[in-house]
Amino acid sequence: MDIQLNKRITLILTLIVIGTTIILLLHTPDFSIELCSLSCSYVAIVLIRDYIMKIHLQRTTGMLFLFVQLALALVISVLSEDFFAQIYILILIGEFTFHRSKNHSIIFTIVSYVCCVLSLRIYHYFPPFEQIYYVLPRIIEYFAIFGISLLAKIAFQQKNQLAEDNEQLRIASMELERKAKLQERTRISREIHDSVGHTLTSALTGLQTASHAIGKSHYPLALEMINRTKENILSGLDDVRTSVHLLRENMPDHKFIPELQGLIHDTKKQTNVEIASEIDPSMPELSPMIEIAIYRALQEGLTNGIRHGSSTYFHFTLNYDAAYIRFMLSDNGKAPSQIIHGFGLNAMKERVEDVGGKLSISSKDYAGGGVTLEITIPFQTKK
Repeated sequence: MDIQLNKRITLILTLIVIGTTIILLLHTPDFSIELCSLSCSYVAIVLIRDYIMKIHLQRTTGMLFLFVQLALALVISVLSEDFFAQIYILILIGEFTFHRSKNHSIIFTIVSYVCCVLSLRIYHYFPPFEQIYYVLPRIIEYFAIFGISLLAKIAFQQKNQLAEDNEQLRIASMELERKAKLQERTRISREIHDSVGHTLTSALTGLQTASHAIGKSHYPLALEMINRTKENILSGLDDVRTSVHLLRENMPDHKFIPELQGLIHDTKKQTNVEIASEIDPSMPELSPMIEIAIYRALQEGLTNGIRHGSSTYFHFTLNYDAAYIRFMLSDNGKAPSQIIHGFGLNAMKERVEDVGGKLSISSKDYAGGGVTLEITIPFQTKK
């Protein structure tokens, strides 16, 4: 229960007990020192329990206090023969029901009622059979207090559960937002790495060719390579802008196969490498994530082959069957003794795994050497 609310309820019940005690002492026709002492003792027990010892009624000590108070309230009720004394018992029923289980509360309510009736019967021979009508309304009052307290308990429990669920939802929402931001950063970094890396590799190769042509006084060739490099850099700049704004998945009119062919054509034009490609012309529309994974894998594979393997020949195949899309890229470059997964290869692997695919890289012989990149992705059409 809310701490502030608990304090308010405790204060209200304490004031009711004090007010009941004052009215009881003023209203009872048989005022006595014993009744005054017992009533004041009852108030003192309530104050000690709630404000000095601060006992939690859910615990065993709290239950013992409630039973002691019940016994004292029954004695006061018998001595005073006044209805106001039963307010003590009704408050105890409410407190017991609010802080204990429903079954225990029913037992406590029945015990309270039975003890009250038996006490009156034993000490005052009341009520006789012909006045049983006086006793029956009491049980209605007792169980009415029990029912109201039980409903209040359920309402507070639901309120606390709702507050707890809202807090859990808020924490989950914050965590989801944090993960979403992290995924967006990772995705943007992948896109920029792949596009910038490929652009710079192509530009570097073009400039090296232009420098070599200038050294041999082949100025027209050098000028042509410089112009190509300029076009490649401008194209790469547009690709970077597209990656930053994450537009690729939101462009419904883009064509995936022409984009792959355009990447191959631009790479051949800028780097003077030979790329043999076999792309299944009947390739259906794929989901955007699969298209990005294939496009960036080809881009990264060409870039790594040229930069690290000094490759001059690539063989690329992309086909599909009823279950899988199969991607293979091989080159004739220098095969590394150990394949190290840097940022680019890790990004490629993460993209492939995000769409349920598998990536393998091997240094098998192909036309005298090189690296083979294979990707297998479960077939999915665009939704």
